[in-house]
Amino acid sequence: MTRILLSQEIHPEGRKILEGKFDIYLPRDTSQEALVEAARDADGIILRTTSSVTREVIENAPRLKIVSRTGAGVDNVDVQAATERGILVCNLPAVNNLSVAEHTLALMLSLAKALPAMDKAVRGGSWKQRNAGQAVELEGKTLGIVGMGNIGSLVAKKCRYGLGMRILAYDPYTADKFASEEYEFSATLERIFSEADFVTLHCPNIPETQGMVNRSLLFSMKPDAYFINCARGGVVDEAALIDLLSERRIAGAGIDVFAVEPPASDNGLLRLDNVILSPHSAALSREATVRMSTEAARAVEDFFSGRRPKYVYNAKELRGRKTS
Repeated sequence: MTRILLSQEIHPEGRKILEGKFDIYLPRDTSQEALVEAARDADGIILRTTSSVTREVIENAPRLKIVSRTGAGVDNVDVQAATERGILVCNLPAVNNLSVAEHTLALMLSLAKALPAMDKAVRGGSWKQRNAGQAVELEGKTLGIVGMGNIGSLVAKKCRYGLGMRILAYDPYTADKFASEEYEFSATLERIFSEADFVTLHCPNIPETQGMVNRSLLFSMKPDAYFINCARGGVVDEAALIDLLSERRIAGAGIDVFAVEPPASDNGLLRLDNVILSPHSAALSREATVRMSTEAARAVEDFFSGRRPKYVYNAKELRGRKTS
């Protein structure tokens, strides 16, 4: 029977699609070493974010034909190595858009209204905290969006037309798509960071964006500005971000993603009270979790049933090449 390796357990609704048709199994743990070992007998892999399908995994998986991601990002797949072997890399570019966009707004509102500080004050008997003047209004504020793909554009729409914010965006590839919208595009990242009241990232972690948000950009932000990252930790110079927040050079930050996940216990972000942290969970609403699991499973089912999966990330590169 065709063997499908789950890098980590998926939602039962996704399992239902596979059960009875495939031999489903998991690695002994979520380490990279365990994935390499388990992949040796895999015909397909459904991959979450806990580990990576590296060249080593691929070279040690002679039967592998498809890698199906449970999200949009493929930064934990060596796409080139997969393509060289004729292996399909499937992703889900729209499946968690709403969940991540709403999580971004939740962080933005929590920061603007100082909700963690207010909650702590009430629990500690500091009722006078209500007069601290920490909360700010979002209407009329400038939201700087880095990356106007599926998620970034959804955040822009909700914040412009739902919250009355001014949208200042940076995306060299998509600006023409939004000519009819009430958005302004900047030709430089420098303007985004120096001018915006809130900066939010929605770009992939690829070689061109690795460390793109550097110390200079971060330290150019206004002292009353907020920084939000629900994209990928590798896009940001995390050490510089820690320094920025430690020195209270900006008002605060909302961080869902880290350079290393989970973050080490000595990560400076964990000790700061001007940052709201979440465990790379922006995409993991109940509804999105079901969608990610079922759609990733359907891609595998389609492939082994002779149908083309809906989203093949390396389709162009594989064209004319025989799949393994």
